[in-house]
Amino acid sequence: MGFTPQGFEDDKREAAEPYEVWEEHWDALETFLRIRTQWRIASSMNGAHYIGLEYPALYGHPRFARLDLDEQETLMDQVQHLEAGALEVLNTS
Repeated sequence: MGFTPQGFEDDKREAAEPYEVWEEHWDALETFLRIRTQWRIASSMNGAHYIGLEYPALYGHPRFARLDLDEQETLMDQVQHLEAGALEVLNTS
């Protein structure tokens, strides 16, 4: 098995469709993308399992620290929704 141009074309057709992000969710998406490499992962003989984001990476981010407490709570709730959706995909085998 190797790479074939046909396989590449098939992959291109399966790419996700463009999507719209509502303005009120834009900050949460940007924040999620900024900490996207900060996952807690459990490894075993059965493979890896994503547990969730490392929240200290979020708390320590300068943009998060500048928000007031109500804004932090709102952003955290939105990021956790994104995290939950990502975990469903990442832990699907």
